[in-house]
Amino acid sequence: MLAKISLLLGLLLITITGSAQEAVISGLIKDAESNQLIEGVSVSASDKTTTSNSDGYFSIELKGGETYEIAFSKEGFRSFTMMVSTDPDSQIEIGPIFLVNLSTGSQEVPTITITESGSDNSLESQTIHGLLSSSRDVFVSAAAYTFGPARFRIRGYESELQSVMINGFIMNEVESGRPYWSNWGGLNDVMRNTAITTDADPTGAMYEPIGGLTNVLTTASEYRPGTKLVYSNSNRSYQNRAMITHSTGLMDNNWAFTVSGSRRWSQEGYKEATFYDANSFFIAAEKVFNQKHRINFTGLTAMYSRGVGGGAMQEVYDLVDDNYYNPYWGYQNGEKRNARVRSGNKPLFTLQHTWTPTPSTKVRSTVGYWFGKGGYTSLNWNNAKDPRPDYYRYLPSYYTNAEDQERVAEMWRTDPSVRQIDWDGLYRANRNNGYFEVPNANGIEGNTYKGNRSFYIVEDRRNDISQFQFNTNFEHDFEESPWGLNGGLNVDLYTGDIFNVVDDLLGGDYWLDIDQFAERDFPNDIDIIQNDLNNPNRIVKEGDIYSHHYKSHVNTYNLWLMTNFEGDKYKVYFGGHYKYNEFWREGLMKKGLFPDDSYGNSEKQQFHTFGLRAGGEYRFSGRHIVKANASFGKQPPLFRNVYVSPRTRDHVIPNLKEETHISVDAGYFYSSPNLTMRASGYYTRLNDQAKNMNFYHEELRSFVNYSQSNIDKQYMGFEFGAEYKITTSLSANVVASVGDYTYQSNPNVIVTQDNNQELLETGTVYSQGFKISGTPQHAYSIGLKYNSQKYWWAGVTASYFDQMYMDFNPIPRASIEFWSLPEQLDAAYTIDAFAGKSWRLDDFYISLSANLSNVTNNQSFITGGYEQLRFSPERPELFQPKYYYYYGFNYFINLSVSF
Repeated sequence: MLAKISLLLGLLLITITGSAQEAVISGLIKDAESNQLIEGVSVSASDKTTTSNSDGYFSIELKGGETYEIAFSKEGFRSFTMMVSTDPDSQIEIGPIFLVNLSTGSQEVPTITITESGSDNSLESQTIHGLLSSSRDVFVSAAAYTFGPARFRIRGYESELQSVMINGFIMNEVESGRPYWSNWGGLNDVMRNTAITTDADPTGAMYEPIGGLTNVLTTASEYRPGTKLVYSNSNRSYQNRAMITHSTGLMDNNWAFTVSGSRRWSQEGYKEATFYDANSFFIAAEKVFNQKHRINFTGLTAMYSRGVGGGAMQEVYDLVDDNYYNPYWGYQNGEKRNARVRSGNKPLFTLQHTWTPTPSTKVRSTVGYWFGKGGYTSLNWNNAKDPRPDYYRYLPSYYTNAEDQERVAEMWRTDPSVRQIDWDGLYRANRNNGYFEVPNANGIEGNTYKGNRSFYIVEDRRNDISQFQFNTNFEHDFEESPWGLNGGLNVDLYTGDIFNVVDDLLGGDYWLDIDQFAERDFPNDIDIIQNDLNNPNRIVKEGDIYSHHYKSHVNTYNLWLMTNFEGDKYKVYFGGHYKYNEFWREGLMKKGLFPDDSYGNSEKQQFHTFGLRAGGEYRFSGRHIVKANASFGKQPPLFRNVYVSPRTRDHVIPNLKEETHISVDAGYFYSSPNLTMRASGYYTRLNDQAKNMNFYHEELRSFVNYSQSNIDKQYMGFEFGAEYKITTSLSANVVASVGDYTYQSNPNVIVTQDNNQELLETGTVYSQGFKISGTPQHAYSIGLKYNSQKYWWAGVTASYFDQMYMDFNPIPRASIEFWSLPEQLDAAYTIDAFAGKSWRLDDFYISLSANLSNVTNNQSFITGGYEQLRFSPERPELFQPKYYYYYGFNYFINLSVSF
């Protein structure tokens, strides 16, 4: 009897043991778009949960012999579930699992903000939200998508305080310090592999500026193998976009190739006559020699030409009853023609070598060359009527008589030709001027040139570049030690070529290259009126350089080192950098007004600067983390802010100083399956900045240079972002940015004239306490997103913007009589929506998405503007501010097919 009981108990134990045998399910998780491995994905089945590691790998043990619903979720990605049946004591590989990145699905393309400067230096301002959108941080994503069209800047920082690096090459343009999205526009699908910071937190790629780094890697083998086709339709900057991308992945011969091309085009954008014509190309080729050595070549270019939309005074908007009026265009032979056209074609070539001598050491070295042209057309005229339709003398406000005001206003309201450039009239004027004789033309004694002289032309203001960079950085983790070390060297050799070209003579035969303002002031001095004494009385035609021509040479050498220590619950870092910077102006024209200061190489300006930083994080648990950063440093001034008037001479602003910054920030981060949150505070102080502006002075009837120094700024504020999963499909997010950005000094100013050596004025601009313009200092949003398990999604976001200020004219702020606070713009709100659906049909992945912005069609939202630099003490009301309005209802529809 006892033996039978023992046998039964043994069989029962075997049965229980067999039924308790576990199955192991594992696999890799990848981004469906970029093919990149994804770390930190939550994998849940039954009552068990795990996360994927840094290699995208997960493994979970479950009771064998059952069928499970396995859920994959991570902030910034669409959740995914699948059914898996298990056998006892089995190991099942289910990878790779592809998750859809919501930044490339639900909101394919943000609105790119491009604005013109109020100064006559032809600079523009562009956001880099197109790259920031790749971030999966809920706050940064909101800054890119939701806040971007309102000209929002993270922490209020100007774009020169941020850096963009593509495959080891720093893409900030040297003279302005700004990264320009248009230099790589249209290459969205090959720019997704990014590491993004928005503060001084180090990435190991370079010594990051205080505004953070966007580091784009274009390694050919890391793109998802296959082909992707995209077509988009929009009513924003362009109407149509077509893209194709193909990647081989790493082939058996250890080569990998990725190519991409796109075209963006439109007869007209949101504003009238803002056409768009752009083509972009990309190639990456990688060779893996062995586990230690690989090289990657990247070539890209974005060729574009687009009509610009300008701001206008509110008087003009009201007269035409249109807040999107564009003053830069008119009809020519029945066709719309824009006088302001931006164009560019700057190819970039990089070669990166990756050396991994040991598993704990990696060295990346990049050599790159960036070159090409950038242009901006504009009307120019000599001894002729101003051709701009919104010129202040053509507006009702110019007149003091009520009858004249009403007469002009009625013309603006009823006659469309009054509000447009009269291209046909410009041609008639040039043809009817008659023939002129130019004695000793082109500097040749006795050479008389006869022809129909143009008094109106279109010029192309060129800024071409040639730039070589070498960048190397290393990472090393000491074995059996918590210490790590990384550092690098960057060498940047830059030459800018700045000149004007005659783009169109508008029916005339030639343009005489003399200084019209000098001719007015010194009519009897044949030498002083010459733009180039080496080529006096020069006859220029279409395609010829004229007016001014100089080169900017800027060489930078930057050495940096960072060390870090990582414990069980904390990580700290500290490091610094040393930078040597030299630059000089090379004049290629000998100007008659400044024969000794305009031609040849100027004296070199040299700066030795440094920076220090430290920071770290503490992990109370896997869910609770606090981080902090602090930095102090000095930077050389930018080339464009150093020379009083680089177009005419090499004079440098007096008492030039290095810029100084101090910055601290701290944040709390929380992450759980249902709630992701971060809250950060920051304080930044910038001292001793310089700013140089040039503009036409109404009283002097000449171009004036307004050079400010000792500009101090302060940025402080709070950032908050949170996303909560209400259900497995429905989530809500809340984002807030509350800042206070102010000028902290009264800058010194010197005023000089383009056609005179004399110092016109020195003084002080009383701007301490003024708010910094160009961005909402308060921005809030709340949104709902629904991600269906059947691969469709939809969402809506409401946003509110406040504390927006106009860019102020410093001239009246130098006088107590005309001093006033800059204008604060009205608070505003927007409501945006998006929806989409994706399908997987065998080997085809199809995605259709639509982004609907400003669905309430709010057309009264002023996002910014500037006070005109022209100022009349007798009649201050003549030159009112110019405003930019937020687009009304606009959309972006995107269809992509991957296979």
